[in-house]
Amino acid sequence: MQINIILLAAGKGQRFQDSAANQVACESIKQLAKIKGKPLIVNSIDKLQPLLAHTDVNILYVTLGANKNVIKEKLPPNISVIASQQWSQGMGHTLAESVQSIKAHSSHVLIALADQALITTDHYQALLNASKKQPNKIIATLCDEQLMAPTIFPEKYFPQLIKLQGDKGAGQLLKKHATQVDAVSCTMAKFDIDTLADLEHVRQQLEHSQ
Repeated sequence: MQINIILLAAGKGQRFQDSAANQVACESIKQLAKIKGKPLIVNSIDKLQPLLAHTDVNILYVTLGANKNVIKEKLPPNISVIASQQWSQGMGHTLAESVQSIKAHSSHVLIALADQALITTDHYQALLNASKKQPNKIIATLCDEQLMAPTIFPEKYFPQLIKLQGDKGAGQLLKKHATQVDAVSCTMAKFDIDTLADLEHVRQQLEHSQ
């Protein structure tokens, strides 16, 4: 297996910017909003990097679009960046570009979202373990009876991922191929950050979990 990781963080986060309109410019960029003293995107990278210790996992890619240069400056060293040219057209386009970039040297891709701040390394590891046991299946996260990211797709699904467009991410493929999906439950997957209020809720969740 040659598993590559794509952390999607290309969106403008318009709803977050609108809700944080009174904040300084940097603080209104969702990817740089602080979680436990570090930028949101770095929080997600920190959860994913331990997976690189596994022989089956090759590279962690971060896909950037809006505010690319400002965000890139905050990333840890040696992070591979995919620069989305079509990020403004929606997550589907961004995901398609990302998979196109890494498909030649991947048997599987783990797709993660930067704004799912409460996903733990243990959950990512559970997805990897399931994929190793059933390498031909899609391994998705199950939350509130819904299949969602983070998700691992085998390469036979890459052609469909590359055709995604607009605001539709990989969710439509999970529905289409539901019989080929094995799911790993994670209640924390439902907490993503779209607004400043969501950010505060996630911060409270982290405080209570300590």
